[in-house]
Amino acid sequence: MNILILNPFFEPYAGGTEKHLLNIGKRLSKKHNITVLTARLKDTEREEEIEGMRIVRTPAKIYYKAPKPLVPPVPVFSNHNKDLDVLAKDADIIHMHNRFVYGSFEGTRIKKYGKKVCLTIHNARTEGIDAVTDFFGCLFDDTFGRKLMMSCDGITSVSGAVMESTVPKDYKGLKKVIYNGVDEKLFVPGKKTDWRKKLGIKRGMVLTNVRLITQKGIEYLMKGMTDVDAELVVFGRGPLENKLMKLADKLDVKVHFLRDYISDKDLASLVADCDCFVLPSLYEPCAVALVEALSCGLPIVATDAGGNKELVEDGKNGFIVPVKDPKAIAEKVNMILGDKKLAEKFGKRSRGRVLKKFNWNYAAKEFNSFYEELI
Repeated sequence: MNILILNPFFEPYAGGTEKHLLNIGKRLSKKHNITVLTARLKDTEREEEIEGMRIVRTPAKIYYKAPKPLVPPVPVFSNHNKDLDVLAKDADIIHMHNRFVYGSFEGTRIKKYGKKVCLTIHNARTEGIDAVTDFFGCLFDDTFGRKLMMSCDGITSVSGAVMESTVPKDYKGLKKVIYNGVDEKLFVPGKKTDWRKKLGIKRGMVLTNVRLITQKGIEYLMKGMTDVDAELVVFGRGPLENKLMKLADKLDVKVHFLRDYISDKDLASLVADCDCFVLPSLYEPCAVALVEALSCGLPIVATDAGGNKELVEDGKNGFIVPVKDPKAIAEKVNMILGDKKLAEKFGKRSRGRVLKKFNWNYAAKEFNSFYEELI
């Protein structure tokens, strides 16, 4: 089967969707011919092979700052249609991974070749972020987004919450929830390294791994840390970095900001070194970072946002707390840090959930069956 994947970015860009595509794609490429059409970033080749996949990069201007409700980076392609026309002719399935960049125009263009068109929804309908983002995001989904989704032969989503909130109720095509995964052989429990020593941490170590944007709710975690006897590690980059650093000083909480790119091997060791993982999001479809923390056997504190409740079973492998509630975050983190047996029990259950369902091998099999049913 020839599968053409459309996504604005790909390796070496490091994001949740890009990690999803790399890990699913390299597994599917053992059985199918996978081509990825994406934006050409600085210092990348026009065409190359990565993990058995053919990568074709279209020249694009990348904007790293954008007004609400757009979330940077945003690509503006210069020759996308020509590349799409050439590659679509040989494809059996065209699979889009961003409904905001690729719209109903691509769906209509692809349909003229008689190809099957599908979409994976990585970002749910925007609700609960802020008034501007919510309004314009929902307006988009009710107009352009709806038109695109209704033109698709099949739709997958990264969580049940995403599917329920985003896909039109009268959509009649094939639907399937396929969760994000993790390399469970790389992200493993108990591999303690020297991250604590490197960072100078002598107390408890709490980690969050997020983009530094409003949707991730980092300020509420930082406020909660004022009542926790531990140090916070924030791994991620984004436009709120300076604002959050100033907030840490104002709150007088010890926060280690790690903004440099590190390998997945180093990331796995960072996660495994922590005592607790917190995801304070206001809006969260299905965070790859959360699945990585589960795989490392960490107890979790996550907000009641999007797909978090599908990954974290409240009271079994972690705690679910309300969004924008620093006191609730502090209370549950303190419970985990103050009860070693509870933390160990939660951690074992976290790891067990990953081995059963939330790993890339399982997700790749689910996509394979989705494609076969679509054809």
